[in-house]
Formats: sequence, C-alpha cells, structure tokens
Amino acid sequence: MTSPAPKVTVIIATYNKSSALSHAIDSVLWQTFADFELWVIGDACTDDTEKIVTAYEDPRVFWHNLPRNSGYQSAPNNEGLRRARGEYIAYLNHDDLWLPNHLEVLVDRIEDSGADFAFSILEVVQPNGHSRVEIPDYPHAPLPPHASATLHCRHVVDDIGYWKQPSETHLFPRVEYFRRAEILAKRFVLAPMLTVLMIYDVDSGIDYSEATLQPAFMAEIRTDPDFAHKRLARSLAKAHQELDRPVTSQRLRIQMQRSVQRAFVRRGHSAERLSFWIKRGRRISAWQSRHGLLSGGQQ
Repeated sequence: MTSPAPKVTVIIATYNKSSALSHAIDSVLWQTFADFELWVIGDACTDDTEKIVTAYEDPRVFWHNLPRNSGYQSAPNNEGLRRARGEYIAYLNHDDLWLPNHLEVLVDRIEDSGADFAFSILEVVQPNGHSRVEIPDYPHAPLPPHASATLHCRHVVDDIGYWKQPSETHLFPRVEYFRRAEILAKRFVLAPMLTVLMIYDVDSGIDYSEATLQPAFMAEIRTDPDFAHKRLARSLAKAHQELDRPVTSQRLRIQMQRSVQRAFVRRGHSAERLSFWIKRGRRISAWQSRHGLLSGGQQ
C-alpha cells in the first residue's frame, strides 16, 4: 500500500562529506513541520555516506546514489525532483543547517501569499568568524536566494524544467535556475525570519570532507531558544556600524554591478549575459580545484 504523498519533498544533494551531512539530516528531522519526505541523493559517493543515511530509522528518509559522478548538485537535485511526491520542494546543501522552524515558516509564507517561491533569511558563517546575512531584494533581485533558503511549488518544475549542468551555464546552475524562474514570471516572496545557516569554508584551508562549524551550531541551537534573534541582532548592529564607515571602492563596485544586474532582470534578460566571456563551467571547475575535487564534488 502506497503511503499518502507528503506536503514537502526535501532534497539533499551530497558527495563524500558524511561528517557534515549527518548534521544537515538532523536539522531536517527536528523540523516543527513534520509532513515531509527527505531524499538524500549521492553524486556517486564512495565514502560511508550510504551507511550514515540508511542508519536513520525514520520512514521519511530515503537514499539513492547516482552511478556516475557529475561534479555538481544539478544531477542529484534533478534526480530528487523526479522522485519527489510533495506539493512543495525544499533544498538543503549537505553542509548547511536549518533552524527547527524553517519548513513551517516557508510553507506558511508560500500558502499565505500564493507565490511560486518562498525564501527566508540566510546567514553565511565562516570558520574565521566572519558572517553576513543574505536577503535578496525582489521583484528584481540582483542575485537570487541560496538553495538552502528556498522552497517552491512542485508545478514550477513542469513550467520551467530542471537544473542545468555546469557545462551549460556561465555561472552557477543554482543562480541560473532561480533566474530562469524569475524571468518566466514566477513570483518570489520573502519570509522575514532567519532560518538557515550556510557554512562557508571556501579558501579556509580545511579539508573538504570535514565538518567545521556544524557540531557547535547544532548544540547552540538546541540549547538557546533565542539563537535566531541573537544572530539577527548581531547582524543588524554590524550593518548599522557599516553605514558610518567610509565608502570603499569595493562597496561601490558591488553596488554598481548589482544595479546593472537589476536593470537586466527588470527587462526580462538574464544577468548571466554580463559574464559572456566566462567559459561555461569554468566557475565550477575553479570551485572544484580549490577543494581538491578535480574529478567532481558538490557545492
């Protein structure tokens, strides 16, 4: 007998990072919104990922390993989309964390608004202590939200298709996918709450396969009911202090770049055109090289 379809399908694309993956899965299983299925899709994992995933005695958790490594999360995400039974799709990168109210917040927001996409506030945290929050500004966002902060209706896939492979886009497939939806008039709405921590260890010198900040953050979230409020207050204070500092050339460059990107999107064009000189797939190859994953790996 087939079980009833869940409200949400959660997709985690992963490649040989089981130490961090276990924390990502835990952050899904502690959600206050429990009507979901979780598909962990391996990009031809060769470590103990399968053992880690199948050890969970939760009927909502499913595992599938692709036979061939693709080098990015597009192929695993697309496999998850083909297997999805939920009315909504949520993504979680294998080294990121959801706060316990993430799904509840996004499902409430997308149903209240009638939008195609809902996204929450995401904080990027690094091992060196630096952090920043990301809040894309719609209706013409210069940059779309990160996958881990996004939930969308299942029908979006029928309307716009699947994620492109790295070789098919000048930038990251995540950016291209959400930008494609925006250009095709899909509506994005913000759920104004911090519900995601993106663990960013690029160029930190830490081995790709290692968990970094996940254990400490999981422990803090479990024990501090005011965790999200404190993190947002810290970010707000930092942003306020930044207003009084001298304007730097870097800030001006970023503001000018985003103004041009916004103008492109407002006219229904992909801002990817601004990087026409970049060979398709080059950004992903550079990322793989920095992580010692010349033959493939996930972002």
